[in-house]
Parts: sequence; C-alpha cells; structure tokens
Amino acid sequence: MCSADSRRTGLSIHAERAYAEGVSNFDAIFLTASRIIFIMRESLLILLPPLLFVATYTEIKSRTIPNWLTLGAIICALLASFALGGTDMFMNSLLGLVIGGAVFLPFCLAGVLGGGDFKLMAAVGALVGTPSIWWVLYYTVISGGVIAIMYAVWNGHILTTSANFFRMLIGRKGTPSHGLKKQPTIPYGLAIAIGTLWAVIISTTGA
Repeated sequence: MCSADSRRTGLSIHAERAYAEGVSNFDAIFLTASRIIFIMRESLLILLPPLLFVATYTEIKSRTIPNWLTLGAIICALLASFALGGTDMFMNSLLGLVIGGAVFLPFCLAGVLGGGDFKLMAAVGALVGTPSIWWVLYYTVISGGVIAIMYAVWNGHILTTSANFFRMLIGRKGTPSHGLKKQPTIPYGLAIAIGTLWAVIISTTGA
C-alpha cells in the first residue's frame, strides 16, 4: 500500500515538474517570439520618416495628403509585416491600423479632421503596430495642442483656435462662436508626424 502511494506521489511530483518545465518553456518561447517580432517591427520603422515628411509637406502646401502615399504605406506595412513576421506580425499591424483609424474616424466624419489625416494615422498604426499606436495617439494629441497654441499666438486668433481645438477634442464640427472670425484649420498631419516620432524615439531609446 505504501509502495503504491509512493509511486503515485512520485508520479505526481514528476507530472508537476513536467508541467512546470512546459510552462517555463512556453514562456521562453513566447518571450523569444515577442522579441523577434519587436526587432522585425523596428525594421519597418524606417518607412516612417519619409512617410511623415511627405505627408506633412503636402498638407502644409496644399492642405491635402495624397491617397497614393497613405494607402501605399498601408499596403507596404501589411505586406512587409507578413513577410517579416508571418501571421502574428501581420495581425499586430492590422490591429494597429484598426486602432489608429478607429480613433480618428469620428473626427473625420464630423468634419473636424480631413480624410488624409485619418488615413495617415491608419498607416502609422500599421507600421508601428500595437501597443505602440496608443503612445502615438497620446503624443499626437499633446503635439496637436501645442501646435494649436503656437498657431493661435502667431496669428492672433487665440479664442478661435481654442474653440476649434476644443470642438476637435469633443468631436463636434460646428462653426466658431458669434463674433469670432473663422480661420484656416491647423494642418494636423504635422501633429501626427511629431507625435509619432516622439513616441518612437521614447520607445526605442527608453528615454
């Protein structure tokens, strides 16, 4: 009887050790895969500077961001992510695209932001993936606020700019309040560019 109990106890200990080793191996594999995806993700970031530069330049110059630029960046990001990291990295890029686009979509539909800004953020999301896209959105909002203030001070339209920026935050299109002269909208592609580079620099340098 004792021998049978001992055997069962020995088997239980062996099973627990095997389970622990299995969990440990799974964690190691998961961490290794995550690290590989992170390294491969960094290789996609080389596409960000030219994308953001051209988008910012064209929006400031003509108030538009060309579709060939944003849609081309989205296609390149998805194809490259699949080629570099397979299904896992592809899904990560796709999720980043969806998050970036979904956050900007209400503002686009309300007429607060342009369609080019919406597609640019979706392209950035596809390139940086998740969770980095959340930091990009966070720093983009901060950059947009700073640019709005600087733009208002430079043009002497603090009340109008403040009202427009507040409407953008709450997703209302509207028109400036009575007595306020309407002014040109802020090129939000610049805020996206600054916010994206800000987030990428912090994440890659650990600053």
